[in-house]
Amino acid sequence: MTEYLVLLKLNPQKIANVINTLRDFPEKPSPGVDLHYLMNVFGTWDVAVWFDADSSDKAVDFIQKKIGQISGVVDAYTVPTFPNIKPQQGREAAQKNEAPASE
Repeated sequence: MTEYLVLLKLNPQKIANVINTLRDFPEKPSPGVDLHYLMNVFGTWDVAVWFDADSSDKAVDFIQKKIGQISGVVDAYTVPTFPNIKPQQGREAAQKNEAPASE
């Protein structure tokens, strides 16, 4: 699954309504989509949604049909991201794959 970060620009008069709608999304808001986090963002963007999807088609479908249809969403910018693993897990996997040094 590919992870995505969607940055949302909201109508200032509808921020609370949009955030409440996003908070009410289930963990699996669409087939093949798993929702992870909803975050406030300060600056140009107002809110970020982090999710993963089985395919880019499912991601686009989720953004257009679920997020894009929320009254108050003015703009969306989507960025594919990398899988989130704990740094310790990455180091342990690397150590297991290393060959013992020959003397």
